[in-house]
Amino acid sequence: MFTLYQSNQIASLAEMLVKVQQVNPLKDPFEPETILIQSQGMAQWLQMQIAEVSGIMGNCNFLYPTTFLWQQYRVLFPELPKENIFDRNSMAWRIMRLLPSCLHQAEFAPLRYYLANQPSEEQYQLKLYQLSAKIAELFDQYLVYRPHWLVHWEENNLQAVENELRSAIVTKNIDLNLITADMKWQSHLWQQIVQDLEFSVDNRIFTTSHRAYLQQNYFEKLDNLTDAEREKLPKRIFVFGISAFSPLQLAVFKKLSEHCDIHIFFFNPSEKYWGDSIEDKVWQKLALTHKISPEDLDTLLMEQSNKLLNLWGKQGRDFLAQLMEFEPNTIDVFIEPDESSNLNKLKKQIFISENNATIDHLIEDHSIQIHACHSQMREVEVLHNQLLNLFEKDKNLRPKDIIVMSPDINKYAPYIDAVFSRYAGSRDPRYIPFSLSDQLWTKIDPIINSFLQLLAMKESQFNAEYVFDLLEVGAIQARFSFSSEDIHTLRIWAKNAGVRSGTDIQQPYWYNYNSWENGLNRLLLGSSLKESHGIWENTLAFSDSYGLNAELVGRLASFVSVLLEWVKRIQLPQSLAQWHLAVKTLIADLYQENAENAASILLLNTVNDEVLALISTTRFAENLHIEILALIFNQQLNQSSQQLNFLAGRVNFATLLPMRAIPFKVVCLLGMNESDFPRQQQINSFDLMRYAPQKGDRAKRDDDRYLFLEALLSAQDVFYISYIGQSQKDGKERLPSILVSQLLDIINDSLEPEFKQKLGSDAENVLVRKQPLTVFSKKNFTHVRDSAYNAEWIINPTATHQEFLSEPLNTDMEDDISIEIENLIRFVQNPIKFFFTNVLGISFNTYDDTIDDSEIFAMSGLDNYIVLNELLDIAPEQQEQFFKQEQLKGNLPASNFAKITQQDLANKISDMRATLAPYLMKESTVLSFNQSIVIDEKVINLYGNMTNLYDDEMVRWRVGRLRDKDKIEVWIYHLLLCIYCPEKMVKFYYREGGQIGELSFEKLSSEEALFQLMVYIKDYLTGLSKAQIVIYHNIQRYLKSKGENIEKALSDLAEEDSRDGSYLNRILSQTTALNSQAIYQRTVSWFGLMNEKIR
Repeated sequence: MFTLYQSNQIASLAEMLVKVQQVNPLKDPFEPETILIQSQGMAQWLQMQIAEVSGIMGNCNFLYPTTFLWQQYRVLFPELPKENIFDRNSMAWRIMRLLPSCLHQAEFAPLRYYLANQPSEEQYQLKLYQLSAKIAELFDQYLVYRPHWLVHWEENNLQAVENELRSAIVTKNIDLNLITADMKWQSHLWQQIVQDLEFSVDNRIFTTSHRAYLQQNYFEKLDNLTDAEREKLPKRIFVFGISAFSPLQLAVFKKLSEHCDIHIFFFNPSEKYWGDSIEDKVWQKLALTHKISPEDLDTLLMEQSNKLLNLWGKQGRDFLAQLMEFEPNTIDVFIEPDESSNLNKLKKQIFISENNATIDHLIEDHSIQIHACHSQMREVEVLHNQLLNLFEKDKNLRPKDIIVMSPDINKYAPYIDAVFSRYAGSRDPRYIPFSLSDQLWTKIDPIINSFLQLLAMKESQFNAEYVFDLLEVGAIQARFSFSSEDIHTLRIWAKNAGVRSGTDIQQPYWYNYNSWENGLNRLLLGSSLKESHGIWENTLAFSDSYGLNAELVGRLASFVSVLLEWVKRIQLPQSLAQWHLAVKTLIADLYQENAENAASILLLNTVNDEVLALISTTRFAENLHIEILALIFNQQLNQSSQQLNFLAGRVNFATLLPMRAIPFKVVCLLGMNESDFPRQQQINSFDLMRYAPQKGDRAKRDDDRYLFLEALLSAQDVFYISYIGQSQKDGKERLPSILVSQLLDIINDSLEPEFKQKLGSDAENVLVRKQPLTVFSKKNFTHVRDSAYNAEWIINPTATHQEFLSEPLNTDMEDDISIEIENLIRFVQNPIKFFFTNVLGISFNTYDDTIDDSEIFAMSGLDNYIVLNELLDIAPEQQEQFFKQEQLKGNLPASNFAKITQQDLANKISDMRATLAPYLMKESTVLSFNQSIVIDEKVINLYGNMTNLYDDEMVRWRVGRLRDKDKIEVWIYHLLLCIYCPEKMVKFYYREGGQIGELSFEKLSSEEALFQLMVYIKDYLTGLSKAQIVIYHNIQRYLKSKGENIEKALSDLAEEDSRDGSYLNRILSQTTALNSQAIYQRTVSWFGLMNEKIR
């Protein structure tokens, strides 16, 4: 019996299914029910519905139609293999083996030209595989939708197919010769495939696997069943919520209905028959070709069924027409929608298949929402706010009542997680429980992702960052017993050991001392030697890895050796068996299996085994390049997605897939952009089906149109749409999906004339809400139709501003206070940083442990400074040895650039060394300093060491330019010498513009110097309780300005001081008013005399 159940409510279809089970239960209570579905999401929902109505759900097999039908074929033909020999994945490898031997034939000239002149064997093989996969996909479509063509080709009756194609294009401007040319090579290749399969498998397996013969054989078998075979057939089959079958599949189900009950539950949006409706554009084309008058055309258009059904319902319309051709027993349970909202008014018109909706409210009605945003992030932020608003308005709304779908949820997953997880773990009422489904394992599983990276390492530069990224994978860490602290340590060591990229030191024309080989040699040698021991076997030890750190370095070396062995292996093509073993070994060597990652590692091993089994059946025996293997694993692993969270009682985020038309109160669609939906389908240029389309043919864009219709119909209260409708760069308008535009057109046509006149614009201008660029835009909080819940972005004008430490800190100072000279200098050089670091214990400094990804070709200014500073202590005759060590450390540029750099550095330092020669030849002395100063009846003990004393001179130097902080340091030492050692003086040498400069100050009287020193000490004591703001950079420029525009001066100071400006920025951000006069006076009192006394 073949029974069709129709309803515009999917829940009603589920109730009917349960009713059938209850009224007519299976005779054998242990026999499972067979329910065919189109998505796992529908299976989960249906299980919940059955459990809710029946009180229990169990013993049901939910299967995809293709899987079920193949199982039924194997029931009656047990000799059939588990997988069809015409499976397109195996057919691709068969074609890849057979195609090269056909390319010399004239019919294959287009393919021969396509594959010719490839730059390498790898590229040729990759292109050959991609072409073979496309052809296999096309032949698979022929098997499903045009099996008679293949039979004609096997019988060498090309004329029959040509006649069919000629009839189809008779009214079209298409060159039949081009079609015939494609048909000739396709028919010949198909004949080769058939001959190869007939040679490989038993004839009975071949004829029962071939879909063109299978239907006939299966039908004959069904007509001649034995009692034993009849018992093997299912007693009842439920087909639930499927919106499309191929004609072949539908015919099989019709035939099966002679032996078992077939119950098809079809989601039909309209109570009227619309299987023969025609789109407006089709009528218009007919009007042109058949010269229908405009009046008759208007009449035809007026008599048409609902426009939305015509525009979006082709897939369902064709399926309904196919079903009705079989004249099934029909049971209808239609429920007429009310007209309580604009959404329901549209549904009502679809239900009655008319176009007479009357919409007179747009602003007050929120059942249809359309939002134009600037980015995917803003789409998700706006969605979060709108959902909060819906929860606030409807107290009965629950997170499980909401589904959010996108054409590709993987693109939105990071933004969803960032926005919706923001309030997780807190008691913030803005937290909305959510779950993400349909994410590809390759996007969310670090093991799968890292494995695919390993397959793509053939041309890798083996960058240090890439290697350490792999070490972030937990299973790899566990395999080599690394902790997070270990990896952090190793990263620093690798960076300091000069590792950047590359595997080997020896290169064709130079030596790469930034390679892993050199870095590991240094680290390993460092376990027994130190750098001070010098060069050993052309390697300089790395001191930090000395002693007990050897075991840690050894584990890093083991990890890198596994990677190097893998990279070496994938350079050359190998047989399939060799690749299988290599991949299996790689997985075992790199990943430590545990309870958390067992599924991921099992998936990798399973795919590895499946690839071997798949290709082995096709007798493909050529060696494969790693590029092909990587592509296969990518394809296989991307077929697996995570669906465990769907319908988990939270807001569901999922990919827009067939039959997600499960009823939800709120249905939201993200990413409804013109270029993204309907999803683009790459047309196969040699697909012959496109010239002769037939009812039941599948088209991805038609599928997406029907998905959009299903989404609208499944929304019970709110249908929410968002798209990127504004450019982030210039705000230019961007178009939504054509389906959204069509929906707006229908709504606009449905507006009541008086309301439309009152509105003064089209529906689009009112219904589409153009969202601001940022979440903190003022418009989010002031627009009458928006509801923003981001209270943290609201600035309260009446709130008191939190000043930065408006009151001084309470510091109890003893009568005897000790100040180290170095601390006093650091205070005067930057009193703001000193307050944060020494008083508050706060540091804003960050350590950048990023490792550069290429060898050195030019040294940075900092690297130059470090090497020049070290060169000062190196005698000219020892420079060559010094540079050799620097080269082995990976600190010098590569190849001949190193020689140029060495000469340049030697020349730069020669003048400085000549200037400092009189001092460097002597031993410097250290003056221990400990003096007491009484200030405001408090004894201040000033102590420290004054280094670099040469007779009566204190000499300091810098191989870089002169900075204000250098002046300050020398100035304070100058003050101390003037007070306590007036016979001594201080000099400072520096390099600037290729010249050697000297800094010194005019002599001061001890009284004058003591007075200036006491200014610093007094402010130092004040600075222990309150930050002292002073201009400490570009001091001379500021003093010349007489303290004008202090705000700009401080802003420039914070910007110019790239290293420590963040401290000043923090104070400025929390200070409403600046005392410009006090800042100027303090700067003058600190540095006015210093600038005057510079020689």
